[in-house]
Amino acid sequence: MNAAGGYITPGFLDIHRHGDWQAFGNGDDELLNRQGLTTVVNGNCGLSVAPAGEKFGKEIARFLSSVTGDFRWGKDENTDDTEGVLLSKKKEESCGISEKEIEIDALRIMSTMSAYLSALGKEKRSVNTGMLAGNGTIRASVKGYASGKLSKEELHQVWKAVEEALSAGALGISLGIAYAPEFEYDRDGLVEALQPLKGTDIPITTHIRNEGDGILLALQEVISVAEELQIPLHVSHMKCIGRKNWGGTPVKILKLFDQAAERGVKVDFDLYPYLTGSTQLVHLLPPQFQEGGTDAICARLADPFCRKEITKVLKQPSDIFENIVELAGFDMIYASTLHTEKFGSFAGQSIAKIAEQFGQDPYDTLYDILLEERCQVTMLDTIASEEDMLYFLKDGRANLISDAIYPAGGKYHPRVYGAFPKLLTAYVRDKKIFSIEDAVYKMTAKPAQVLGFPLGTLEKGMPADINVFHLDQLSVHADFQNPNQYCTGFDYVLVGGEIAIAHDVWRNSKSGRIVRKQQ
Repeated sequence: MNAAGGYITPGFLDIHRHGDWQAFGNGDDELLNRQGLTTVVNGNCGLSVAPAGEKFGKEIARFLSSVTGDFRWGKDENTDDTEGVLLSKKKEESCGISEKEIEIDALRIMSTMSAYLSALGKEKRSVNTGMLAGNGTIRASVKGYASGKLSKEELHQVWKAVEEALSAGALGISLGIAYAPEFEYDRDGLVEALQPLKGTDIPITTHIRNEGDGILLALQEVISVAEELQIPLHVSHMKCIGRKNWGGTPVKILKLFDQAAERGVKVDFDLYPYLTGSTQLVHLLPPQFQEGGTDAICARLADPFCRKEITKVLKQPSDIFENIVELAGFDMIYASTLHTEKFGSFAGQSIAKIAEQFGQDPYDTLYDILLEERCQVTMLDTIASEEDMLYFLKDGRANLISDAIYPAGGKYHPRVYGAFPKLLTAYVRDKKIFSIEDAVYKMTAKPAQVLGFPLGTLEKGMPADINVFHLDQLSVHADFQNPNQYCTGFDYVLVGGEIAIAHDVWRNSKSGRIVRKQQ
């Protein structure tokens, strides 16, 4: 192994992915190793597949499918014929197993964090894997997607699920306050639901309520929650949505963090090196129209009066919810996963362009897509400023992530395949904005500190998770037209001392392990 003229670094850590199901069957192992990733953390944005409990497991799985993918629970009117990684694997291993039995097995794996991590521990991955417990999934496991405050009994069930997940080894609790059903919590409701964390070093990693016009209020909310509970706060995928919020708002945000630190609140954050984000298309709807789960949403979208009410709200700026339609515009919002006969051929096109081809208003096109696809649609949205992104990333509290999502069908975002080498190639080598040392720190030791696990440095006694590369040989090939392309140029990637990548050849080292919270 000759590293002359190159670099030897710790393996990269991505603490914000949504590969909860991809972690099985070596689903994304190669694409992770090919970009130097040796450790990943799934279960982010409150959207973990576990702990889903027993009563609402199937409903939760369907809701999450546009982010985490799914098992493909057999064939019905709401799914296509594409099979998920786990379903395919189980069919290969057990010729006689029925789809119903596979569904039951999946629901069992989802039911608790202990069951999920136990099943994951039987996989032979070539990457280390940790999990966060999603606060939204925990609430849905108790109350489904129904609106309203939790009863005392439901609150105790939430606490029990939080405690079980942490005891099983979850690295923290992730929040997705902008998503159903978690937007049902007000500030005090969040404090109440997260009481088991009070006074601990367990972080909340938080997709805040609003990244647009109301971002300062949204950040004040979660800082207040962390301050009252006396726990660390980590803000997910930091950005300011909408041109009117670029420039001045990031300065105010970092000042807000400084003031919180002066009061003793530990705050840091992460972001991905792209200006285009990706999430569920249903997230465009105002929160009050997302209540009650898929059936309730679709009933509203089928009601002409409801459509008019939604449109009225979406045409106005809002500091209450993240109105991406008003902030970005339909020409900057792309439907990236579409499955049905009516809309499948339009995958990857903007809502504005799809509307033009149907000769209709883009608002109605949005509602038609969500209704036809039963909300199982992912979108790409160009929403951020490169100047803001670099301003945030230069801050000492920042670390790099991918925020990779794995929708069931359709196109991935290129960050799934290339986020980490992109920082090295675009902003270290080509534009020379960061030193190699700063960039590597933001991909290794810094994220390890956020979640408190002993990785990310090259020291005696540490796991041998190591990258060897020459900066001038690294290339990122994934783009928005062809996102499913591996990075190239790593000489070696080692996981646990075993070679996972040797000169762009994936060896599937099977040496990864489960990363659990240290008790």
